[in-house]
Amino acid sequence: MKKISVITPCYNSYDYLDKCFESLVNQTIGIDNMEIIFVNDASTDNTAEKLNSFEALYPNSVLVIHLDENIKQGGARNVALQYVNSEYLVFIDSDDWVDLSYLETVYNIAKENDVDMLQIPFVYIHEENNDITRSPVYWTGLRTLEDIDSRKQFLTKQFFTCGAPNKVYKTSLLLETGARFLQGVAYEEPSFVFPLFFHIKRIYQLDADLYFYRIHDASTMTSYITKPGKLYDHPFVQLSVYKQLRSNPDLYSIYKDEIDYYFLFTFYIETLYFAKMGNLHLGYDFFLLMQNTVRNMLPDWAKNLYINSLLTDTQKTTLNSVAHNFTEEEFLNFKKNLK
Repeated sequence: MKKISVITPCYNSYDYLDKCFESLVNQTIGIDNMEIIFVNDASTDNTAEKLNSFEALYPNSVLVIHLDENIKQGGARNVALQYVNSEYLVFIDSDDWVDLSYLETVYNIAKENDVDMLQIPFVYIHEENNDITRSPVYWTGLRTLEDIDSRKQFLTKQFFTCGAPNKVYKTSLLLETGARFLQGVAYEEPSFVFPLFFHIKRIYQLDADLYFYRIHDASTMTSYITKPGKLYDHPFVQLSVYKQLRSNPDLYSIYKDEIDYYFLFTFYIETLYFAKMGNLHLGYDFFLLMQNTVRNMLPDWAKNLYINSLLTDTQKTTLNSVAHNFTEEEFLNFKKNLK
């Protein structure tokens, strides 16, 4: 068994793979302690040939899986999960790269503290203007979720994000929970990450610049999701997560308010925010469908105890629109004035 696995889905990644690969094979943890699983998600460029050359160089540590049909990042990661044989696991996107000490650093911390999940910040590299930004870190070190109250606080305070690549996972936890991504959609990462929040017990947040996230025109976040209708994947994923958690009566009875709040925020508020900030298409009919979904799934949504304590005034205004019967003209004005 290897110390740590890396799963990297690839779709038409030829131009970026060398930098990603070099940052992996030169890790200070040593190539013999790693397994790198590349999944060629039916690329149409020369990605397949590039990956095959990587595998030929390191046949004992690099595995390449070729898919005949494109199933997006979530599906590609699911395929790779079947081959993992290591203590810990990370996801690294094919157009990103990591510090050479990344895997050794996070493995040692995870192992020494017996953590189920470890999170690091993203360092965002904006290719268009060479700007560098960083995701926030609000606390550092080890925390334990030993009781219901501590888990409720963790679920509602956004201590961890629902992004997948900025985390280290104990492989045994993934096997025990059967964690999988929704496939064939964008915004798929919460379907894997958020349900794990109900199982992790020992968590660690590390404040270190180790993962470099490239933002460019060809990336999923700036190409695929900007296509008309692809925003709708986001509420679809969040609704799927909500239905999954509600289908567990023991879990839902304990964490009803937390699960409901997550649904209200991600399914409704966040979708409207993404539409406004990214100038993404959100049609009137789909908006009405979102309203009706909240009303039908959660008729007492306004009584959720976290609305007043956690939402900003702007977010409350957005959420309260669930109760308003908009004409199409009113909806267009509402969407235009979203903040």
